[in-house]
Amino acid sequence: MNKLAKGLIVGTVTALLGVILGLTPLGADFEKYVGLDWLFHVRGPIEPPPEVAVVAINERDIAGLGLPKLPRDWPRSIHGELIEELVERGASVILFDMDFQRPKAAGDDAEFARAVAEAERVVLFERLNGKRQPIYDMTGQQTGTIWVEELVPPIPPLADAAKALAPFPVPKVQVNVYQYWPFKPSAGNAATLPSAALQVYALPVQQRWMEVLGRAGATGIENLPREAAGVGRAGAVNQLMMALRSAFATDPALGTRVREALAGDTGLPEGERRLMTALTGLYEGTENRYLNFYGPPGSIPNIPYNAVLGSDATRVPAEALDFTGKVVFVGLSDLYDPGQPDRFYTVFTNEDGVDLSGVEIAATAFSNLLTDSNIRPVGLLGTAVILVLVGLTLGAGIYLLRASLAVPLALLLSGCYVVSVQSAFNAADIWLPLAIPMLVQLPFALFVGLLAQYLTEARSRRQLKTVFGQYVPPEIVDEMSRNPDDDFSVEGESRELSVLFCDIRSFTTISESLAADELKQLLNYFFTPMTRIIFEQRGTIDKYVGDMIMAFWGAPVRDARHRQHAVEAALTMLDKLVEMQPELKERNWPEINIGIGINTGMMNVGDMGSEYRRAYTVIGDAVNLGSRLEGLTKYYGVRLIVSETTAAGLDGVELRCLDRVKVKGKNEPVTIFEPVGKSADVSTEQISEIRESNRALDYYFAGDWEQARAAFQALQDAMPGCRLYALYLERIGELQSQGVSKGWNGVFEHTSK
Repeated sequence: MNKLAKGLIVGTVTALLGVILGLTPLGADFEKYVGLDWLFHVRGPIEPPPEVAVVAINERDIAGLGLPKLPRDWPRSIHGELIEELVERGASVILFDMDFQRPKAAGDDAEFARAVAEAERVVLFERLNGKRQPIYDMTGQQTGTIWVEELVPPIPPLADAAKALAPFPVPKVQVNVYQYWPFKPSAGNAATLPSAALQVYALPVQQRWMEVLGRAGATGIENLPREAAGVGRAGAVNQLMMALRSAFATDPALGTRVREALAGDTGLPEGERRLMTALTGLYEGTENRYLNFYGPPGSIPNIPYNAVLGSDATRVPAEALDFTGKVVFVGLSDLYDPGQPDRFYTVFTNEDGVDLSGVEIAATAFSNLLTDSNIRPVGLLGTAVILVLVGLTLGAGIYLLRASLAVPLALLLSGCYVVSVQSAFNAADIWLPLAIPMLVQLPFALFVGLLAQYLTEARSRRQLKTVFGQYVPPEIVDEMSRNPDDDFSVEGESRELSVLFCDIRSFTTISESLAADELKQLLNYFFTPMTRIIFEQRGTIDKYVGDMIMAFWGAPVRDARHRQHAVEAALTMLDKLVEMQPELKERNWPEINIGIGINTGMMNVGDMGSEYRRAYTVIGDAVNLGSRLEGLTKYYGVRLIVSETTAAGLDGVELRCLDRVKVKGKNEPVTIFEPVGKSADVSTEQISEIRESNRALDYYFAGDWEQARAAFQALQDAMPGCRLYALYLERIGELQSQGVSKGWNGVFEHTSK
């Protein structure tokens, strides 16, 4: 067999490898998670269309409205006020990505419904409830199952008032979000929020749109309203969209004829042409489409809810509050909190863990539809053709040419291909295969081609290592297989981490009052939300010991803000425990109280244990101190204590100094603090108390007993139930009776754990 034939064989094998992988779900996921991510990151953020905006609801921006923390607890009349303000400011369409399926105060619901009806431009969220149903044959035997989703509208007054109702376009998944549904197949092809938004937005061109469809020969549209005034509310809009979707689905060439008709109408205003082109793309497109993200969270302008209502408008430029001609999406969106409740992990998730909100995802999908800029993959046939060409070129070329020429040329051609793929993506939103050609076919062609050269030409092993080793060193491959990511290693190492200990108080008493099964249920009920909070704050669960949770931050993935995440997790755990108390009472379980201790320092972390059992854990003096701090919470009558090393790295948290102590087993004193809460959540009265408490401690540490006594007495009088102030009054009396003078070091030694 001559060399050319062998080269073609190598090229064919390389091509087949790419095609077989590329046409499987595994290859498709590889292209998506690696290739598409690369294209987005290299392209970077782009400008969204000016016709879309998000009115964001989050804890920070609604503080000035004097409303409850959770939007579900708001009076719905406030949404009516928002609608009226947006209409006044010129908004063309208003969408609420919020669930209104349960009635609340009748008056507030009525006010909201009135505003929705009068606006004649509001699209409301329709919940999807999914379940699997059995399929039976004619004999009654089950032959399989099918997934069915039921649309659950908002309460009747709102459903009747809305211009349209639509479900969310993306499933809630734990992996990267890339695609969305314009129409939901499992819900009877119901139009989703972005699609309904586009149709309502385009109603002003309804008459011209129907004329264009008529000229293009669309069927099944004879009974559709010819003017915007003839399109009623939600039911009518839904019927209109279903009919149009059916017309395009039954006539695949209709989209081409509509575009030709639009191109031939020279008197058509450009704005109307653009809208009807967008409608054409909506109705003729595929069932699911790829999102063309505009960038990280906030790329589509996020306008604070309270700014629109005027309570904090100074924070927003005046032009941002001009909604003339815009489609406005209203929903939960926080550009700073990685724990926001409605979030989706995407290629543009921030390094600090802040994801795109659901409402910005919906706004992104609408913007893609409006500008006809969804990411367009080349399809199975196009993918196969490209992978064949790349495989043949690389495989045959590397084999047929000398290694000294083949490898640089292959890398050069590969670089040109990468540039071409990126250019097509940047300029035309076209997604060509990238990961498989560059990360599978190129290395395979290099490996097989160079190895075949070596075997064919009988080169020595030394020459093979010299030629091949400069591209794929075996020792590097071995090292990467053992530890593919330096930031995700289970090897033992010393690293600065933050450790948290959480313990249920009086657990022995609780356990004695419950049967074994009930105790297990109680612990499961407690551990589940606490663990979820730790995970949401990027923590690692070390272990559960009885009623105790041990967790740490900063490993295995490095986290520069491990202190902040640990303390925010603890504060959230304490808040969650308060929410759990009514359920505990309803189940006739004892009330649960917890103590939490957090310390930051150098710890040994890694995979430790014996040949029988191992665990990824942390050890060291800093870990022990964290455990001691948890034990001190009972002594000081607080729920959370952190060390000075933890407190030093916190931002936006109000701290009350508690003491300078030596804990059992430690010689070095440490100053300990109580994180009272996030600065935004702490009242002015609490801040004043913290300052007075810290001032009293300054007197105490200085040995100024009279000033300290007076300060603590004033605090005790104001809050007679506070154990901390009574503790210090008692301690000051003892120190005075012992004759301790000014100038002492202020350190209190704890002799028990």
